[in-house]
Amino acid sequence: MGTKELILEKALKLFSEKGIKETTIRDIAKAVGITEGAIYRHFESKDQIVYELFERYSGDLYERLKSVIEKHKDSEKKFKEVVKTFLDLAFKNPDAFRYMNIFHYLRGREVQKFERIPFNLLKDLVLELSKEGVLKTEPEYALATLTGTLERVFLYKSMGIIKGARKDVKEKTADFLWRALVECGS
Repeated sequence: MGTKELILEKALKLFSEKGIKETTIRDIAKAVGITEGAIYRHFESKDQIVYELFERYSGDLYERLKSVIEKHKDSEKKFKEVVKTFLDLAFKNPDAFRYMNIFHYLRGREVQKFERIPFNLLKDLVLELSKEGVLKTEPEYALATLTGTLERVFLYKSMGIIKGARKDVKEKTADFLWRALVECGS
């Protein structure tokens, strides 16, 4: 692994554990085992590291979700596979998932600068389900329920509150969300 990749790897871990604002270039340099000046040979600023990480992991999740959406025509199958794909990334790369959430919370207005935003795909999916008449509630509440549940399932699984194999958690969450948004009345 090259120095630039090592900087990104260590920065991701620090940002996801300490926060973006609380992590300094000094912290990143120490974690990598290089001088602060050496970081500036690869990045102009801490913000460049912040943005590159967000673009990388947000873009990766976006492409995965887009692939699932394009692959499935059946609304229920598409929705459930999107949920499982989303949680799969969260479980396999918890630092990246925590980091993307921190970025959203702290720099929400900046998110729209990026082209490949997973939230936009989730929003489009919910709107599609609404147009089809599948949803039993308003799209904005369905979207809030979807995104909030995905974040909390990840958190509670990480904390040990939700038990069971990841595969089972993904299946149960997908089934639960589908039933909550489609079978429940408004």
